[in-house]
Amino acid sequence: MPGDRAFPEGVAGASDGTFFIGSLEEGTIMRALPGATEFEPFIKAGANGLVSVLGLYVDEANNTLWACSADADNGKLKGSAPVAIKAFDLQTGADKGSYDLPGGGFPNDLTMDDQGNLYVTDSWTPRILRLAAGGTKLEEWLNDPQLGAEQWSLNGIDFDASSHVLYTVNQRAGLLFRVALNEDGSAGAVTKIETSQELRRPDGLKVIGYNTLATGEGGAGGMAVLSLEGDKAIVHRIPAGLDGVATFAYYQGSAWVVENHADHFWDPANAGPDANAPFRIVEVPLVVEVPLD
Repeated sequence: MPGDRAFPEGVAGASDGTFFIGSLEEGTIMRALPGATEFEPFIKAGANGLVSVLGLYVDEANNTLWACSADADNGKLKGSAPVAIKAFDLQTGADKGSYDLPGGGFPNDLTMDDQGNLYVTDSWTPRILRLAAGGTKLEEWLNDPQLGAEQWSLNGIDFDASSHVLYTVNQRAGLLFRVALNEDGSAGAVTKIETSQELRRPDGLKVIGYNTLATGEGGAGGMAVLSLEGDKAIVHRIPAGLDGVATFAYYQGSAWVVENHADHFWDPANAGPDANAPFRIVEVPLVVEVPLD
């Protein structure tokens, strides 16, 4: 990814191998077409009110790229627009919609269920917001202190179609939760999943198979695969030696992990303002070796 201070965060992939990546600093979204080795400009800085780009979601059924636009008062476009979820044409990048977060906050990641409802985590409050399919505004769908009342808690989220539930992670505390969906679309029970070991700053979350999740680990420089067994999960850690893991896209059995050197963005006073470019996404095969008895 070009740029000395791009500081990528969100990434998403389409079924044909096209990748999209957003910039915390620049407020841009770039695209890499199938087979490309470099990202190229796709959506310009500040388009549709972008500020700092975090989670991305490719909605191929509706030809839409969804993006979290947040503002922690440290990007180039800070203060220029309200925090919101943005919608763009997946092929052209044209604006398709903008949905402000009620009460502000910090939209971090997003996913969609099998009915076309969009769910968004807020890293500054213990809530998940929802944009109903065909809806015109984001609404608070769930607010539960056990998800993490401290700032910088909720992060990755994904929908599991096989069990009709959502999973989400608390980055600050290293926790995993399951959220049931009631038949009427409201939020059901919230269950903390007991993991075999603490997750190390989980960032991003994907359902990658039956009872199997994957999350990036910013505190370990790699990935973790989670094998679910009821209300418990076995953590299989996959080291990758990356400098600053943000989130990841899942494509053809691998995690495509954002190496974003983000300590220089979030903590320039201690890490220094200049990153160790290049910024890139790195393929990490999600192969778990299970020891034989």
